[in-house]
Amino acid sequence: MQVISPLSSASMPTSVLTAIIAVTMMMLGGCTSTQVVTANSTSAIQSNEVVPYGQLMDIGIVPLDPNIPDDLAEIEKKLIVPDVRRAESSYIAFHLKDTLELTGNWGAVRVTPEPSEAVDLHIEGRILESDGEQVKLLIKVSDSSGRTWYERTYQDTASRFSYETPKEDPFQDLYNDIANDLLAARQKLTESEIVKIKQISRIRFARDLAPDAFEEYLDTTRGGQLEVVQLPAESDSMMKRVSRIKEQEYLFVDTLDDYYSRFYRDMKPSYDEWRHATYDEAIRLREVQRQSTNRLIGGALLIAGGIYAGSESNTWAGDAAAAGAVVGGIGAIKSGLQRRREAEIHAESLRDLSQSLGKEITPYVLDIEGRTIELTGTAEQQYAQWRDLLKEIYAEETALPEQSVQ
Repeated sequence: MQVISPLSSASMPTSVLTAIIAVTMMMLGGCTSTQVVTANSTSAIQSNEVVPYGQLMDIGIVPLDPNIPDDLAEIEKKLIVPDVRRAESSYIAFHLKDTLELTGNWGAVRVTPEPSEAVDLHIEGRILESDGEQVKLLIKVSDSSGRTWYERTYQDTASRFSYETPKEDPFQDLYNDIANDLLAARQKLTESEIVKIKQISRIRFARDLAPDAFEEYLDTTRGGQLEVVQLPAESDSMMKRVSRIKEQEYLFVDTLDDYYSRFYRDMKPSYDEWRHATYDEAIRLREVQRQSTNRLIGGALLIAGGIYAGSESNTWAGDAAAAGAVVGGIGAIKSGLQRRREAEIHAESLRDLSQSLGKEITPYVLDIEGRTIELTGTAEQQYAQWRDLLKEIYAEETALPEQSVQ
């Protein structure tokens, strides 16, 4: 039995060419799209029941990892401007803090330069993508015992409506989704489980101040999580000192939180303008990139089909059709290359807009207890110095040997 290839029949070149042209036209014609404009629809849920004070969990949010590649070429490819990304890492963290606070489901919610030992829940994350049209974040939530509640990717696409008639942040849905997931995770816990988490937070803070004195109160389980072995007595003088120093920790963290708040307010006008300006650019860039790819593929198919049809045809009409397909394919490729050049122009426009914002956002200087610190590069150091100072204060008050608190 002879197996005949579908492309070996003399009667096939015209049909093959027709099919290729039809598919190509569909690809090229499919470059247009219809955008459905909708307003933000997800609301942040507020717990139906009033949460007792003893059940309110304090949350610490660390500025997100800006996720800036080391490779300059990769930065250019992803249209990332380091100045903007670094600013966004704090902006997003503070906006999430505001969203969680407005639900009324939690205790104190603070933004800190690094994870705080004084909170019950820790939120950290990474910026995967961010421009005027799309935001994509990786968020991880864990409690003071070291147990991870969840690690999820959140993504939201802004609509033109959200910029033309702004009522809230264009990506508020994303923040509301995080708030709702966090509430759902907490509602799965029993009251006793929440109490244990809060007890661990208290002892962890005390252990950070005086490891030797409080090390035996906690133990690590097989799963790597902390468990309370014993609780200090309510009348324990050392724990009373810890509680007083913890209040000083809160005061300092609130000072840092005020700084993040000022940074957020000062950044918001220019950041909103940048996102609005880059919205159209981001859409055009993605559309042009898609069209460019489709046109290049379609052009290649036309040329390949034309060349094959010409080699198999024995008629003038077939030769003419083949030649036309080749010419059409070359034209499609030229169009694709032109689109690609347009994409570069839009990419450059995005970079220019981002660079202009990066120049407007500068580090703020904060004076605390006569010490001057900066958010970028020094906030973490200042926070660490503050914690060291608290350890010194605790050691002096309890007359513990200096080595025991280091």
